[in-house]
Amino acid sequence: MTVMIMARAATFVRRPAFRKRDNNWLVIIRSVLLFCLSLVIAGCTTGRPGTTNRSYTLYAETRVGFAQSVHSRAPRGGRAFGLVEITFHPDYKLVAGDKGCRATARDVGLELVIVLPKWRDGKPVSVSIKNHWARFERTIRNHEMTHIRIARDYAAKMRSSIAALTSSTSCNELAGRIRNSVIQIKAQHLRAQKRFDAREQTRLNRLL
Repeated sequence: MTVMIMARAATFVRRPAFRKRDNNWLVIIRSVLLFCLSLVIAGCTTGRPGTTNRSYTLYAETRVGFAQSVHSRAPRGGRAFGLVEITFHPDYKLVAGDKGCRATARDVGLELVIVLPKWRDGKPVSVSIKNHWARFERTIRNHEMTHIRIARDYAAKMRSSIAALTSSTSCNELAGRIRNSVIQIKAQHLRAQKRFDAREQTRLNRLL
């Protein structure tokens, strides 16, 4: 029997670089943990491992116009400069035997929805604006790619954890232990993402 945890419930981690409007246009990092039932999952993701790339377009001829373009076009009402939505898909088989039950972890796939800025062609702009755009795009892309690398590390930990678990009583008991392990690793993953955001805050504050 193949068990897909996400068929019952899945954890989504939205990792945006947020800004909060005040005198300095501060950038605040925040994560949102959402639990979606399978009926909701069908509407907000593809429901299977893979990568979906999306973008929002920017164009400006001045630094002020650049900030205005970001705030008017970026995801979540301009609050997210970049965003990656991560869904874990543990896939394993429970094998019953004379000595109890064991799990064979086939894979822990990742479903990624990545939203990054994209430059829209228009009138030629100054070298200063070109450089500002290049720095902005590079910083946001690197930030989101690091979130993905963190998620991959925890997907590997999840797979190893599932493969190491056994039960001397029943496969139902083992399924419960695996479920608890997955929940714990997802919580560890979220904490790791928050620690990374905290380290990045100063650098992201300077983008606009």
